[in-house]
Amino acid sequence: MWPSRDLAFVIIIAVATFVYSTLIGQLGNLITGIHGFNYLFIIGHAIFLSFGFLIYEGRRWRLLLQGIVGAFLTLATALSGTPFDHISKIPMILNSFFGDLIFNSLYSLFKKRNKLVWLAIIVALGFVLMMPLYVSLNMFLFYPPQALSMYISVYLLLFPVTIVETVIGGYLGFRIYERVKTIQ
Repeated sequence: MWPSRDLAFVIIIAVATFVYSTLIGQLGNLITGIHGFNYLFIIGHAIFLSFGFLIYEGRRWRLLLQGIVGAFLTLATALSGTPFDHISKIPMILNSFFGDLIFNSLYSLFKKRNKLVWLAIIVALGFVLMMPLYVSLNMFLFYPPQALSMYISVYLLLFPVTIVETVIGGYLGFRIYERVKTIQ
């Protein structure tokens, strides 16, 4: 049984991700109509991912639950595809599953060496670099080839901005974690 504190963190971070997605994160897609343009505002997602990962302190499946709750909450947004399209949310859940599996395995190694700031940045980068793989696979299987081609073109165009924003977001997520950790 999970402690209620962990469930509260999962829900709070998923809701914060939803609010960010609704107000800022989906603007790229809504303004231009181009899938993948949401990567222009990836910094907020990187902050929530790295903070959530660190606050769970290596306990398994919290990040997966955060991704599942976030996917259901953002169903009505254009975060990872067309609103109200259940298939477009599958990459978010897959990304959360494999991210949780991979990065929670590394948590104790980084914690022992007191390098959590690097892990926060690596987690954010890992999620942002894995997501296009799952989105591309999803588009290849369920969408017309033109959608996949446009997504890859936009992603490659925004790749440098995405990496810089993700590194900054991962670092800010770590700084927020440090603040919250001293309050607990």
